[in-house]
Amino acid sequence: MSIYLLVMNGNKNIIVKIALLIAISLCGCQGDDMEEDFDKKLEQIYAKNHLPSLSACILTENGIQWTVYKGYANKENEKKADEETIYHIGSISKLFILTAIMQLEEQGKINLDEDINQYLPIKLRHPNHNNVPITTRMLLTHTTGLSKPGTFNSQNGMWNLFAPDQGPSPSDWIPMYLTPSGSQYDAKLWQSVPPGKYEIYSNIGTCVAAYIVEQISGMDFRQYCSKNIFGPLSMQHTSYNYADLDWNKIALLYDRNGHGSQYFDNRVYASGGVKSTINDLSKFAQCYLNYGIYNGTRILNEATVDKIFKLQNPATGRCLIWQISGGEWYGHIGGLELGASTTLAIHPESKTGFIIFTNAHLGIVNPGGEIYWLIRQKSNEYMD
Repeated sequence: MSIYLLVMNGNKNIIVKIALLIAISLCGCQGDDMEEDFDKKLEQIYAKNHLPSLSACILTENGIQWTVYKGYANKENEKKADEETIYHIGSISKLFILTAIMQLEEQGKINLDEDINQYLPIKLRHPNHNNVPITTRMLLTHTTGLSKPGTFNSQNGMWNLFAPDQGPSPSDWIPMYLTPSGSQYDAKLWQSVPPGKYEIYSNIGTCVAAYIVEQISGMDFRQYCSKNIFGPLSMQHTSYNYADLDWNKIALLYDRNGHGSQYFDNRVYASGGVKSTINDLSKFAQCYLNYGIYNGTRILNEATVDKIFKLQNPATGRCLIWQISGGEWYGHIGGLELGASTTLAIHPESKTGFIIFTNAHLGIVNPGGEIYWLIRQKSNEYMD
């Protein structure tokens, strides 16, 4: 009754305020419903796929804004996944190879478009195209003609497993496998296409880039990353080396049959051997969102990040290592058949990103997968 009296008296401002309060209340309820709907969908997908664990975050340039942790880092010991859980991140590791190369490029020690042989103690050429120089840019765009390589049981023991932290350095094994005089030389590691023409995703190619870092810096690649990337970004729970980490916090790898795997090393560790937490990798993502700087520490110049994000192959969305997908999202995925699938994605224009880790080898956390799209959709709530 009082509302009608107020209208009759012409005091419409009060009516407007009441309407706004009602609208705000309705929006709040709708937001709660949307959040509940998201949680239900995520739980359904998680349960349907029998993931051992799932850890994810949404971040902005100012830090992590949302997280979720589900399941077990170690099912046998009933160790739940949480913010301290360390995951094998697989091929997201290639972004650290890129960062190391570009740090040296800034110092004038590498030219991306010159023959890599000037940085190496060996002559490295495609056996079927010996007159075509291979450049660092080709290594960072997967256009050298080198293969991925193939399966775990092929290529003269290329995929042999080693005890933790015992995999040979790129400087040790690359001359053996990629030069004709090497004891394990295998021409099948090269595709028939000439360098610089076709994009063929290659773990070996990016390991050659890590080899260049070792030769120029005079440091083991693992140590280079610890000193020049992980340390400056305060990534205290990130390393190529198990010995640097708390083993009790490392998520066990689970294969497709649900069997847990022991920890391991291999020859191509530079391309896929980093272990990290959601919190630590978010610092690296923030660094790229802020064009090379995190928490006052700069590890790359702004102009260098522009070079990195420049599109190199419109057909695939390939930049330097990073790959663009729909809506100007830059990202990289990782996977280990022994039991890991991961995604890192950032949207530089809106200063937003997200990270997804799981300790099973399932594509649902990668582009095109249900969990990927659900979390990417939720990240829209945090865009500027």
